[in-house]
Amino acid sequence: MSIWQSRANAIVPLVLALAGFGCGSEETRPAAPSAAAPAPAAEPAPTAEPTVPAPPPEVMEWKGELPSDFPGDVPQYPGSKVTSAQGTADLGVAVTFDSPDAVDVVAKFYSDSLAAMGWQTQTQQIAEGAMILADKEDRTLQAMIHAGGQGTLVDMIIARAQ
Repeated sequence: MSIWQSRANAIVPLVLALAGFGCGSEETRPAAPSAAAPAPAAEPAPTAEPTVPAPPPEVMEWKGELPSDFPGDVPQYPGSKVTSAQGTADLGVAVTFDSPDAVDVVAKFYSDSLAAMGWQTQTQQIAEGAMILADKEDRTLQAMIHAGGQGTLVDMIIARAQ
């Protein structure tokens, strides 16, 4: 399965779940009675119980540290600091690392380290820096590596494929 197919498989259930929150009900009106036929006696319309959407998953946030269940096969760049981390048990985690090193050095570290840990990776150079897309088993990883913070920021999302 390609990285793009895996991404679609991971994102489609989330999009469908979110689409349900925006759906409203549509009112239908009965057809007007014709002049030729007498109208039947009106029956009271059944009352429908309102449906309540399921609450969104609880988002956990960690300040300055990784969650205890952060994947062991996803490295943290040496000397970098965690500036934010948040996620849910079902959907995954988003984390930002801040490093004083150059963008190209940090991008090479992640590309090489993830591949060495069994991830199938693709690295793309973009105007802002680098983007790494990776797959491993039932997980996907996206990392945007760009200038910012002390020198380089790594915005990473790790999600379970659905």
